[in-house]
Amino acid sequence: MAGTPDPALGSSTVTAAVACLVALAVTVTPLVLAARDRLPSPRRLAAVGCLAYALVCLGSWAGARLLTDAFVRSMVADHLVLAGFLLLGALVLTVQAAIPLYLYASERLYAPLAALFAVAVLVEWVFLRVRGESDPLGLYALFFGPLVAAALLVVGVAEVGVRRAVAAVGR
Repeated sequence: MAGTPDPALGSSTVTAAVACLVALAVTVTPLVLAARDRLPSPRRLAAVGCLAYALVCLGSWAGARLLTDAFVRSMVADHLVLAGFLLLGALVLTVQAAIPLYLYASERLYAPLAALFAVAVLVEWVFLRVRGESDPLGLYALFFGPLVAAALLVVGVAEVGVRRAVAAVGR
């Protein structure tokens, strides 16, 4: 169908598998580190984890377009626009991962990590698809990404509220 993005990896199944593997790596790594008593400080985990996440996501976006020669012409025609979208996308993706990683390392909150898994699958799924009606990086960086980051924070606050309510009932 015209305007429908195509999977850059050849099939929707492979795209979904790669998206799930990336999301799994981002969200399970802190759990494994904690289980082995090797969890770094909350700031360090958030800093390293969110930068890795942003680089992988932006790498997926760029790699899919390089692989298929499907860069949006208007975006790459002006290098300043491309740099702006890449910087904004990196900022949004960094904040999006930093929130759940920090909340897990400092407060052992699991709900934001679970929400990050779902978000990471969606982001990778969208970034690994090409030739749609618009570019997903621009839309995500400008509109959806900031909303998702705020939603991840709300999920963390909600988990704290539920834990406090359960603790109050248990007294």
